Amino acid sequence: MRTPQRSAFGVYAALTSQITSLAALVAFEELRGHDLARQIAVFGGDPKAPGAEAVVGDVTIFAVLVMAVVVTTLMAAAAYVSWLSGTARVGKPTAVAAWLIPGVNLVAPMVLADQAWRERGKESRLRWLLLLGGWWAAGLTTAWLIAEGHATHTNLTGLGLGELTAATVTAVLCAATVWEVSSPRTIRLSSRQAIVVSK
Repeated sequence: MRTPQRSAFGVYAALTSQITSLAALVAFEELRGHDLARQIAVFGGDPKAPGAEAVVGDVTIFAVLVMAVVVTTLMAAAAYVSWLSGTARVGKPTAVAAWLIPGVNLVAPMVLADQAWRERGKESRLRWLLLLGGWWAAGLTTAWLIAEGHATHTNLTGLGLGELTAATVTAVLCAATVWEVSSPRTIRLSSRQAIVVSK
């Protein structure tokens, strides 16, 4: 059975991979995205159009970067759900449903994260609630920025520095909530447990 600390490190690693791959994609968008989008529009998406072969290399790089973001995002989601189901003491199907059911996913993940915090017997509830609320607000902001950018984009994906910054803040705050729950240094012992430990 995986310990909460080991599961937590899996979340940290997956979040780091996700933000790294997203940063690479945004860097490509900043350097090449606008021009490449215009060139693809001129070719009409036809790979056999005259001059289309000149952008094949860039299109391949773009495709690899997009795949990397998708894969690392799925890895981060899987690592977090695995950690959450273990620390909140709920089944993985329940944890997955909390994230995927529309409407429910606006509240349920926060409720489960709070349940995980309470299961570990933590102190400083106000600080925890501020951290949890900050993470959730950052996540919703990131989702809104990505949707807005996609609707009005002039590059390939609509992703830019604003979306990357918001996603990075969200990932850091997510990692902080995981640390707050999983860190052994912040586990509160009951008076009876303290007596046993002291003996």
